[in-house]
Amino acid sequence: MTGFGGALKNLGMGCASVGGKLFLHSGSSPKIYEENCTGCRICEKFCNYDAIHVGKDKIARIDYEKCTGCGQCIAVCQYDSARVVWQGSSEIVNKRNAEYAFASVKDKPAFHINFIIDVSPDCDCWGFNDVPLVPDIGIAASFDPVALDQACADLVTAAPALPGSRICDHNKDHGMEGKDKFKMAHPDTFWQSGLEHAEKIGLGSRKYELIEV
Repeated sequence: MTGFGGALKNLGMGCASVGGKLFLHSGSSPKIYEENCTGCRICEKFCNYDAIHVGKDKIARIDYEKCTGCGQCIAVCQYDSARVVWQGSSEIVNKRNAEYAFASVKDKPAFHINFIIDVSPDCDCWGFNDVPLVPDIGIAASFDPVALDQACADLVTAAPALPGSRICDHNKDHGMEGKDKFKMAHPDTFWQSGLEHAEKIGLGSRKYELIEV
């Protein structure tokens, strides 16, 4: 389980075509803040979609016809030039992902398993990551992907934060049980929107009974 990911992310992002991934991310494509760009070309080197190039003026520019919004340029930029522009786009991506997840399992038998380990602050599509937000919790499974993701998110919320993780950098209290770790890692996002929309369209229910074995 990485970032806000889980069954819905795996179904939505994982089962989407390249064109589908482009549509899923089209509301959250990155932006280049030119005043910070040094023209180092590291973003150009690591872009898997040939969507970003440095011009003669040594400024990187994004071709949004090719960009899938994967965030790789943001992950590798050392100068805070490539950045996410959220402005509500997080909710758009989450809702689209729920719809793709619904299409992936519609009229098909499915059983879902989440590994709540190495809960990283960023998406696993990035080439590197940071210290996990919480200690490893375990494995959860359900026939209902919405209930499963809600339960996993609640378990992460209830868990203590790991010292040294991003959310502990500016907090003296390293416990933080009961606090929304995902919101603390990314204050501009609203991860619950995906689960709310998934429940609304009939993919599953956010209500669950947690049975420990």
